[in-house]
Amino acid sequence: MRLLVAALVVAAVFADQDFLERARAQMEEQGLSENEIEMMLTEESEGELERALEDLKKGSTYSWEEAKGYEDCEVFRKEMRDEWAAKKKKMGMGGKKGSYGKWDKKSKKKGACPGKPKPMDEICAESECPAFDLLNTTGCGYIARSIKAAQWVGTDMADAESSKEYMSAFWRLFGYINGGNSDGKKIPMTVPVLNVFTMDPTTYAITSARMFFYIPADLQGSAPTPNDDSVYIENMNEQIAYSRALGGNNPSKERWTKYFTNLYRALEMDGITVDTTTFATAGFTRPYFGRQRQEAMYFAPLQ
Repeated sequence: MRLLVAALVVAAVFADQDFLERARAQMEEQGLSENEIEMMLTEESEGELERALEDLKKGSTYSWEEAKGYEDCEVFRKEMRDEWAAKKKKMGMGGKKGSYGKWDKKSKKKGACPGKPKPMDEICAESECPAFDLLNTTGCGYIARSIKAAQWVGTDMADAESSKEYMSAFWRLFGYINGGNSDGKKIPMTVPVLNVFTMDPTTYAITSARMFFYIPADLQGSAPTPNDDSVYIENMNEQIAYSRALGGNNPSKERWTKYFTNLYRALEMDGITVDTTTFATAGFTRPYFGRQRQEAMYFAPLQ
């Protein structure tokens, strides 16, 4: 279990109060014009705020199971209900039952819970996703996919705990798809933004942290060479990805830890063993824009 705790160090690197200032500086370094920067940073440009609100409303048409892509384990549901009940009692709200679980029954009639993940079928209809097959599982609390072999563009992160380093890595990869490659080609953004971490099994210290963008299907096998020496093309083998999905913006360290821990527990209950010294976080949606989907992820080789 101590291996799972090391996932804490990568939990809070996605956003903070200085996000916009650092984003602007990074985009200037990548050569974007002032107009392009303003368009990307202005939330209300071209009706984007309205589109974000409409996207949030769509969440009410899905149950939690449909949104996540799997049925959660009853033990996790009970723990969440107990947690909510304890919080309500501490806040003096009274009541014998927690509010968790009501979304499952009423989400199709009421507004969507902002923590409900965006479904993968919607995401992959809007943006290109890596090719994968869903695997049949008998357990609960996780989704299993066979991710097809493919090329990804990647870069290293020197400090897994640094939000500044995370931003720098993102904009290095963005620079590549924005024309910073041997063909000068602008490449469409794909999902997810995949962050892969490895740790020392003895000290539990993070030994490497890398960020990846998926190369679109029409460029697989012929991806242009990055101009930046710190950016590289990597061929990833086909592998199984086990994951739990979470919604909402900027998950806390505690929330990430709970999802990795429960992913491990769910797999253990289903008799599945994974190497927890390699783990990943995957972001499938634009932060702070409509519904969100991030996943805590472990990998396993194909059997």
